[in-house]
Amino acid sequence: MSSSQPSAVAPPAPVPGPRDTGLDRARAVAVIAMVMGHTLDAVLSDAARGGPGMRAYWSMRAVTAPLFLFVAGWAFATTVRRTGAHGPRVLRRYLPRVGLLLGWGYLLRWPGWGLPALFAGELAVWRHFLAFDALHGVAGALLLGAGVLALLKGRAARMAALAFLAVLFPCVSAGLRAVVEAGGWPLALEQALVGRTSSFPLFPWSAYFFLGGFTGLGLAGVRRVPHWLCLMGPGAVLLALMTLWGGDPGRGAPTLVLWRVGLLTVVAGLAMLLPSRLDGLLGPVGRASLWVYVVHLPIVYGWSTFPSLAGWLGHSQDVLPALGLALSVLAVSLGLALPAKKLYGRWRRRASAPDVSAASALASKPPVSG
Repeated sequence: MSSSQPSAVAPPAPVPGPRDTGLDRARAVAVIAMVMGHTLDAVLSDAARGGPGMRAYWSMRAVTAPLFLFVAGWAFATTVRRTGAHGPRVLRRYLPRVGLLLGWGYLLRWPGWGLPALFAGELAVWRHFLAFDALHGVAGALLLGAGVLALLKGRAARMAALAFLAVLFPCVSAGLRAVVEAGGWPLALEQALVGRTSSFPLFPWSAYFFLGGFTGLGLAGVRRVPHWLCLMGPGAVLLALMTLWGGDPGRGAPTLVLWRVGLLTVVAGLAMLLPSRLDGLLGPVGRASLWVYVVHLPIVYGWSTFPSLAGWLGHSQDVLPALGLALSVLAVSLGLALPAKKLYGRWRRRASAPDVSAASALASKPPVSG
């Protein structure tokens, strides 16, 4: 007499929740501000930079890079939460992305103009090549963040760890810089950690990424208060306290980071207040923000031996022509980045289809009778 054996059925994978449209708006604003700022920096004349309007803009432009890192961390933590990933799944998902970001970062800094000096080991050229920019900074912070979220499962524990890292990195950056600059460190590690010529070394710049991750997890538990208010309220209070205290941003990393955190949270909150009818435009831009960033850099600053706007025009343009060029660079970057991201997404889905089909066939296999 035979009896059917119950088959072991794997628990269903968590179903991702709806997209955070406010996050997509903030990501779009961050990358648009980055493209516009880089283009203006490359072509705006010295006389035009001295105008009162441009001086005010230049003082606010300091928030664009922190905002870019902040929304990258926010998007990372939100995706991990929505998919329910933990343990090795987090690392399997994000390690390839870390490698991709580092690859793009180093490729964009390839010194084709100085290859003989590079191969001869000239220190200045190697420092240029190994310097950490925004893509490297996102990659390094993503690696650290993925490691933390892989080790910890609960939302509260993850938030506590990300908050700790967001405070730790600015506080220890000055001491770490002194230790590294004393010598004896590998150049690549030196450039990654504190960077003599790096624009975005991990210390203290990863703090904005970790703060973004903390924000993404924290907002997930907020139901009754508008999320834009959760960002703008603390940001405005922080800026008011810093103003009353008279904290000078030039005093060191912790103070400067606090100023920037206040500014970026207010800007992110304002971005979330943009009309929902713009989501059809801003959503794809926000989701392709890293692609847009990669595409616009060679256009503005050149690559290897290929010239660019900075080389062709230099600091020669008045405000209106410079704004026109910035909008043109943004349009070209979007025109190239959005289709490229869509093609890459299709390729990834096709590449993962055999694994999904095999798993489905295994799950549908009838139980063995005996």
